[in-house]
Amino acid sequence: MALDLNKPCFISTSDAILFTVPNDESSKNYANHLILGDYAKCTGNKDGDWLEVWCRNDKGWLLEKQLTNDRMLEINFVDIGQGDGCHIVTPDDEVILIDAGEGIGFDSTGADNMARFINWRYNLRYRKVVGVDGVTANTPKAKQPFDIDYAIISHPDLDHYYGFLNIFGNKKLRIKNVCHNGIIERPLNGADKKDWNYDLGRKVKQGKHNYLWDLARTNKDLNDILSANPTSRKMLLQTLRNAKENNSGVKFSFLHKSKNYLDHYDSNSDLQLEILAPITEKVTNGNETKDCLRILGQEGITKNGHSVVFMLKYKKVKVLLGGDLNSKSQDFIGEQYSEIDTPISKLEKQIKETREKLTQANLSRTEIEDLNQELQESTQLLDLVLLRVRKKFQCDIAKACHHGSSDILDSFLSAIHPIATVISSGDNESHSHPRPDALGAYGKASRGQRPLLFSTELARSTYEFSSPIKYYEKLKKLEAEKDALTDPKEKEKKQLEMESLKDRNVAVYGMITVRTDGEKVIIAQKLESPRSEGQKWDIFNLTWNEHLKQFEYDSEGGH
Repeated sequence: MALDLNKPCFISTSDAILFTVPNDESSKNYANHLILGDYAKCTGNKDGDWLEVWCRNDKGWLLEKQLTNDRMLEINFVDIGQGDGCHIVTPDDEVILIDAGEGIGFDSTGADNMARFINWRYNLRYRKVVGVDGVTANTPKAKQPFDIDYAIISHPDLDHYYGFLNIFGNKKLRIKNVCHNGIIERPLNGADKKDWNYDLGRKVKQGKHNYLWDLARTNKDLNDILSANPTSRKMLLQTLRNAKENNSGVKFSFLHKSKNYLDHYDSNSDLQLEILAPITEKVTNGNETKDCLRILGQEGITKNGHSVVFMLKYKKVKVLLGGDLNSKSQDFIGEQYSEIDTPISKLEKQIKETREKLTQANLSRTEIEDLNQELQESTQLLDLVLLRVRKKFQCDIAKACHHGSSDILDSFLSAIHPIATVISSGDNESHSHPRPDALGAYGKASRGQRPLLFSTELARSTYEFSSPIKYYEKLKKLEAEKDALTDPKEKEKKQLEMESLKDRNVAVYGMITVRTDGEKVIIAQKLESPRSEGQKWDIFNLTWNEHLKQFEYDSEGGH
């Protein structure tokens, strides 16, 4: 299809070099290094097969065949320090945020990096929004707030949701939908503690299991909780109040497996967001029956274990997006999807113990035969469980559960069986994530000769605003210039320039980006020290194997 220069254009090749002049591809003419899906605005100037474009704030020349009018799917795993933060732009230009890190303050540990990233990506610091900072409808270039279509809190742990506090409170943004896993921390307000599971609401027992009874199942449920606790200092409630106060029409939604899909991203769409977890169960208490979440253990285990998990599918590509699944929840998920009530962890233990017994000396033939029979039965049952789980959970790219924690089941990872795994972890934390044994387990459970492990922490080798990074010197210079100013407005302008530089820095260092048209896939990270103006990205290509009907990592195509 011919390129329409009057419509938005995007880079159609895994990467491309922007040249300062057409028809001369020598390195002296490198202007910038572009990647699949980058937006390019055509100026209207042509020179044979070459087009002049604006891209990544540079003007230069590209071959027309390197452009398309089709927007790509873009998934950005932002380096937000300890926690998770994922930014998605759909082919229909909708914006989805899944978690936003811890977001406490503006320091060098990445705490509020998702807010900074959003500021940079949508130029919010310079965006003139009606009703903000004295801007009116008559102000030149005045705009409405920028829409975030979905903000998804995978589970109510601080390092996943508190980064939304500033995002939800930013009046230059309008959050249209806030989605969650139903678990809302709230004050007891005089309730009998023995009937509660910590601050997650009442618990009830059915059979041998306890369940959370007071989930926020509807938009009304969550609004009622906010109304009942208007001044609560619970951090989750503060965060959700910001969303409500900034947009009274925001919709709160409980995501769980029975909903199947996130709204219109269903089986009729090229882009699908299938909800694999959390998994609710019908529980009866008195005369009421509700969909409830099973209490898996201590408060943290239950909150983490019931994280919202998506299987994102775009044409041929599958990306697993989960929160902080742990071994308890992986056992539970294995039982639910396999319809076999023997936990994965128990089968793993049985197999390990049986193999150890087989190494003992002086076993009789009968004992060896019995142990081999036990081993075969346990192995076959585990294989059956994993086969059924793999039907839903196998993917091409996976966001690692719980930042590379060791609290995972090796067999569950083998059911995910990705080519590439992205780990979101931080520098300044006490967990030492990603754990060495977890890294080994992810690599071992992946497919291909050279499976890929990405880490936002490793992609950025220093704190964002510390001296080894070139931005440090720029920031120090701007700070000195600001201190020398006497006019408050000029000081404010210089401070804005400093904050904008920090915002951009967040997008440059540590972020792992996935770009795909559904047929070809790249996973890329920005080089901290570019080799040249035409070599700024480290790019890994996934290619479709038509014979095997799956993607493979093309080790020859990476650079």
